[in-house]
Amino acid sequence: MKTAICAFCAQTGMLCKDCQTKLAEGEITDTDIKIAKTAVDFEKNNPNASKVSILETIERPKFILLIVSPGSIRFLTGGTLDFDKRLERALNKPIKLMEKSKNKRRVIDDIFSPALISGINTIFVPIRSAKPGHSSVEEETIVVLSPDQKEKLPGTVKELIDLVKLVAGEDIRVEFR
Repeated sequence: MKTAICAFCAQTGMLCKDCQTKLAEGEITDTDIKIAKTAVDFEKNNPNASKVSILETIERPKFILLIVSPGSIRFLTGGTLDFDKRLERALNKPIKLMEKSKNKRRVIDDIFSPALISGINTIFVPIRSAKPGHSSVEEETIVVLSPDQKEKLPGTVKELIDLVKLVAGEDIRVEFR
């Protein structure tokens, strides 16, 4: 499994010069190192996990989001595969696995789960310009949830909005109706 540190460092628990530099410069965190060690142990019993790349780790107060290569979650979860559960035990924090995607609706759905989204609407807002004939249109995404789904959100609405911006580069608005 490709992780934030090299395979040698993940297997030995000692950081090489390059990985030590990444840690010192803040490119990786102690969490990334723990994830890599758990990944090496998991891969020993699950050889298909070698097809997986952990692309990004995002730590939040209530959970850790792992973004993995597209199509690879099936090698990590389901049946006897329990990579996310192993990580939760190692890190003492809930883990959310998410495949990298350019589909903003899928990204939003993954970030907001286990809450069920009623709808994701895109509206077009006209932007006026001081110069005649230079008006434009701005796209706005509205995520609609039922009020009873608020308690199922994995974080605060603000945290989730910020997370969507970080992962998808998309500004969203959340409404409960």
